[in-house]
Amino acid sequence: MNIMLVSQCRKGALAETRRILDQFAERRGDQVWQTAITQAGLETLRRLLRKSARKNTAVACHWIRGLNHSELLWIVGDRSSFNEQGAVPTGSTKMDMLKAGSENNWHNLCLIRLLAGLAALWHDMGKACAAFQKLLSRRPAPNERFQQKYRHEWVSLRLFQAFVGADDDATWLKRLADLEKDCDLGWLKRLRKDGLDA
Repeated sequence: MNIMLVSQCRKGALAETRRILDQFAERRGDQVWQTAITQAGLETLRRLLRKSARKNTAVACHWIRGLNHSELLWIVGDRSSFNEQGAVPTGSTKMDMLKAGSENNWHNLCLIRLLAGLAALWHDMGKACAAFQKLLSRRPAPNERFQQKYRHEWVSLRLFQAFVGADDDATWLKRLADLEKDCDLGWLKRLRKDGLDA
């Protein structure tokens, strides 16, 4: 079988591991060896590596099965130096690179849903004005465009501004929640009409 050995040894373990691996395989780099070997030779190599292993020893053995395919056979020493497939990470950190805690807003899902509902409610409020309803009821000629002095979204914005007034969020939200109990429409006096109606 054709094998590749990858060493991630450090300090004194590196010299001892190189001494053993150099007896069995040819170097393909500073810490990589490759050779054709029998099953008995492979078992002897593994036994020697395990016998000399220290806390800084880490060697992975891969069976090269084809042109683009290899299979991890075993790891001697520190398994954390390799992933599950025996690959060596090119860089590692203990920092939270994904920032999942700060970028994940699912804990705000209820708030997002309420705000979207509130935006939809106020967006369509401008459709209740007489000008918009009149526009819907008449049928224009084929080439005639609807004539609007103000779009319903703009009317909705002005209604929202008038309803909120100078109140803080807690106050106007409480008024909105108690709308059925208190039908005072005094806030409509604050409605800005943008010069169309004195």
